[in-house]
Amino acid sequence: MKGFEYSCPTKIVCGEGSLAKIADELRDQGIAKPLVMTDQGLVQLHVADHLFNELMAANVPYEVYDNVPPDSSMDVVNEVAALYTDKGCDGFIALGGGSVIDTTKGAAASLSAEGVDFATLQGSEILQGSLPPLIAIPTTAGTGSEVTLVAVVADTEKHVKLSFTSYKLVPHVAILDPVLTQSLPPKLTATTGMDALTHAVEAYTSIQKNPVSDSLARSAITLIADNLFTACADGKNADARTSLALASLMAGASFSNAMVGIVHAIGHSLGGLAHIPHGQAMMLLLPHCVDYNISQGFHKGLYGELLRDLDEACYIASDPDNRDTVFARRLHEMNERFHAEYGVPVKLRDLGVEPEQFEEIAKQARYDGAALYNDSEITIDVAMGILNAAY
Repeated sequence: MKGFEYSCPTKIVCGEGSLAKIADELRDQGIAKPLVMTDQGLVQLHVADHLFNELMAANVPYEVYDNVPPDSSMDVVNEVAALYTDKGCDGFIALGGGSVIDTTKGAAASLSAEGVDFATLQGSEILQGSLPPLIAIPTTAGTGSEVTLVAVVADTEKHVKLSFTSYKLVPHVAILDPVLTQSLPPKLTATTGMDALTHAVEAYTSIQKNPVSDSLARSAITLIADNLFTACADGKNADARTSLALASLMAGASFSNAMVGIVHAIGHSLGGLAHIPHGQAMMLLLPHCVDYNISQGFHKGLYGELLRDLDEACYIASDPDNRDTVFARRLHEMNERFHAEYGVPVKLRDLGVEPEQFEEIAKQARYDGAALYNDSEITIDVAMGILNAAY
């Protein structure tokens, strides 16, 4: 066995009703006045009220920033860092999806670097200081950002998504309570679930994979396969919602150490240039990227191993030499079912992305941080081929 490193320092509080422990977690982290980060959608849907009610019941004073956009930007990060200082806050609570949690990570990182512009911290392990205490409470089951060392923030002027990577970016506490995801509609449940599945698949096939990340990735895939369609059909199913939240976290902990690859490299570029939501991009690209890897002989046998976790019956019934291909086919079939039952787009043409944009998207994908961990170089021709297949 080759040597490896693995780290996941986040305290995990999981289960129905776990949000009620927020006051205890604030006390343990030494937070007397948190800045609550969220977005307008969660406020309008009264999802944020679950947190606000717990804070008020515990007599915890707090400030709120509820204008995090779907694709957060460095301008927002810097605005939040200034608000945190002005209001005298001493910790963060991030309530939301990946954009909210990544924005919070960015603001905390800026503060840890004495308020410098977050743009200057781009790259890997540039951060030197420790972050202010950060409690992440995800309201989707997709990004796994509550346990990852990555923050992705948009540069709106250059139309790119920038990745910031550091073990100092990992939140201190993650609270997974299914009540916060029960109002998520089927389309978003599907795309965020497939986002988590992509994290697990790419972590398992990354050049930096290790036994611990492998175990988490495979367990995440099983939980997603067993619960995603159930959660889409019955959003109030607490067991399914809890299982998906845990799967997302496990996939996040896996890829945070093993890293990702071609799906994310192209997906980040799609997000930055064509403004495609991250989960939607992952869902759409995953089967086509797996098709490409199989055609080139990359990750031979690994996809077949994951077929057992995705669909054990198919694994048992299939020829061992053909399991990689069966795995890819099952991914396509999952997307087709989500499209048929819930109208989830599964083609780039359905999202308004045109072939004229492909070359620029492909060029940017070559230099995405995720490309560093792919099994082979992501050339313009490779990315163009996958984009055309997904069109």
